[in-house]
Amino acid sequence: MTKKKTDFNFPVSSLPKWQESAQQELGELEPLRKLSLSKGSLKIKPYYDASTTAQLKDFQQLPAVNSFFGARSWMNIPHIRVEDEQKANEQALFYLQSGADGILFEPVKANLRLDALFDQIKPEFCSLSFFIDSAYVQNGTDIKSWIEIKNDPKLLSGCIFWPYFPKLDLEGPKFYTTNYFPFGLWIPTQENAEDEIVFGLEKATQVLELISDQNNLKQVIGCIAFSVSIGTDIFLEIAKLKALRNLWYQIQGAFGVTEMIPLHIHARSAVWSKEAFQPHGNMIKSTVAAISAIAGGCDSITLEPEGNDHTENRIALNVSSILREESYLSKVADPTAGSYYIDSLVAVLSEKAWQKFQTRMNQ
Repeated sequence: MTKKKTDFNFPVSSLPKWQESAQQELGELEPLRKLSLSKGSLKIKPYYDASTTAQLKDFQQLPAVNSFFGARSWMNIPHIRVEDEQKANEQALFYLQSGADGILFEPVKANLRLDALFDQIKPEFCSLSFFIDSAYVQNGTDIKSWIEIKNDPKLLSGCIFWPYFPKLDLEGPKFYTTNYFPFGLWIPTQENAEDEIVFGLEKATQVLELISDQNNLKQVIGCIAFSVSIGTDIFLEIAKLKALRNLWYQIQGAFGVTEMIPLHIHARSAVWSKEAFQPHGNMIKSTVAAISAIAGGCDSITLEPEGNDHTENRIALNVSSILREESYLSKVADPTAGSYYIDSLVAVLSEKAWQKFQTRMNQ
């Protein structure tokens, strides 16, 4: 008896074939229109294939520079509000001893005692980032001075994020380095993803336009970073980070930079509470947000715990650690490369954001 050979050559799918099958199943004459939906200003189709992305520019994430963390690396930096320097220091040491790669400090008082805040913390072995509230801008200046005086800039990593760019020293940052970004912009959450992209590009471009010296321009570009909020729509958030990076490289080219300078993107997930998902709703949301941010190419990530007790802090901290050490998301530089849907979202977001950006800059 001859054994029948199994044929694993599946028929090639196409838009006409999909429409025919969908029409038969749904009884709809126009299934493509029927099944399309809107997300903000974007129209999401139910079907994507190579024909829908044939004209798109190929853009993929490059492997991470620090291969120790894997081809797709990011820093896990929990958030600490600094009301009392000693308590904030104790919490920071707890995080660092529990697997965090660094800390994102948010001072909510003036006249910080920086030596007390950083007691026993070794900046050369961890990432130190800061969010400077508009009411405490002087803290940012003090932190920059502390960094310059107390540390070797070449050993530092981290960012200083501002709600708007203050009066910056554009005559050559004193601690220009490939790992520290003192000109970080905290991008507020907005209704449409492209508006967040436009906000970041507009503010950063306004800074670059103040610079006349090409060498100094490259230094300042290397000091710029963006902090972006991440929501629950996994594919849209991936596309948002990719589009932001893509357009920032396009702006660099417009300023005459021929060799693109890497962009540091910090992703943050705010507390999320839905009754239907309790008691672990925020953990579920943090996991989805972290996967989105990592696949989208973030360089650092902050996941906010729902409460401020020991257990909630450990859960938020461990989400990123588990995704790196047990889910192996760090093994592939660009896990969504080649996805017709995500590539299309990146292209549409980039186009919408670029059009809005040009309109605002020409006003």
